[in-house]
Amino acid sequence: MREVIYMKDLRLARFSTERSTIEVKGVTIGGKEIILMGGPCAVESSIQMSRSARTVKKAGGKILRGGVFKPRTSPYSFQGLGLEGLNYLVQAARENDLLCVTEVIDASSLDLVGDKVDLIQIGARNMQNFELLKLAGTISKPIILKRGLSATIEEWLLAAEYILAAGNPQVILCERGIRTFEPSTRNTLDLSAVGVAKELSHLPVIVDPSHAAGRRDLISALSKAAIAGGADGLLIEMHPNPAEATSDGPQSLYPEQFIQLARELGTVAGSVNRVFACGGQEDEDTLESLRTQIDNIDQSIIKCLVARMKIVGKVGDQKRLDRVKDTNREKEIIQRLVNLAEELQLPSELVKKIYPLIFEFGVQSQIKSKVALDKELDLSCYPLGSK
Repeated sequence: MREVIYMKDLRLARFSTERSTIEVKGVTIGGKEIILMGGPCAVESSIQMSRSARTVKKAGGKILRGGVFKPRTSPYSFQGLGLEGLNYLVQAARENDLLCVTEVIDASSLDLVGDKVDLIQIGARNMQNFELLKLAGTISKPIILKRGLSATIEEWLLAAEYILAAGNPQVILCERGIRTFEPSTRNTLDLSAVGVAKELSHLPVIVDPSHAAGRRDLISALSKAAIAGGADGLLIEMHPNPAEATSDGPQSLYPEQFIQLARELGTVAGSVNRVFACGGQEDEDTLESLRTQIDNIDQSIIKCLVARMKIVGKVGDQKRLDRVKDTNREKEIIQRLVNLAEELQLPSELVKKIYPLIFEFGVQSQIKSKVALDKELDLSCYPLGSK
């Protein structure tokens, strides 16, 4: 019943038959690839942004973030560098072949950044600034629309509808946590909202784990959970020196933490049939480091094979001995994996050589288990020495 209420006024955002993808200079948001966006909460200096951009690039990120206009709870907090900060952001992004995004807070800031950045963010505090939403609908830049601090999913989607109705179809929803009674985190990350938003609308959905957690020790887990939950990208705060950050230092990752997280995202993405490739690691690609990376991957492969064989054993327990080998099932799985390999640009011949061996070993294991079980049953029914 509630879905009907949600859908009633979603004339343009409503999901019908196809999901939207948003392409910006070769970067596609909402496609198969998970898009990583990173950078400091606030732009503070040219050096800070250059270092941040290099880290984002190294991690495989595609978009550099940085606030130049900062709506803050306290009037005495750092409010951003404005045009000066915007220039630092744009220059650092261009030098590292990255796109860039920053937040706008009113009509004048929208006018100032509109021709300089690649994407525009409307923050949680302005999610229901309807005049700003309408203005955002008149430009041709993609808009990242953050969910309000206490907004329902319906209100969030209707805010997106304002932008769409004003003529801009390029809207990206961003879940960044909502205010609840729980004091352990800055906000409560509502990952269920990702699934609901993607069910009700055709728009891409990304997640900002930094503002949800408010503490860097949770960012890695929340990021992985977001990808597993269907998010199309991540917007993560990272600072070259969080201890000196003018805003949100405690929730900003150190560069090495950001890169390490990026290295781990590919596995999670692959588990939900998505793709994320960590960026180049030129200064670390020594023979020893590359061998270490291979060793770690090999260990992961063996652990996955162990898990697979345990499941194969359980499957075998439910089969008759004369029906252990299922040729049709084997062909179906191999063909599916061959298709996936080709999609991920892995030689299909590798799959065709490896998986028949895995299947044959699994079948033999099931047969041995069945035979051993039958012997145990025979012995229990006819003990040694009995006739």
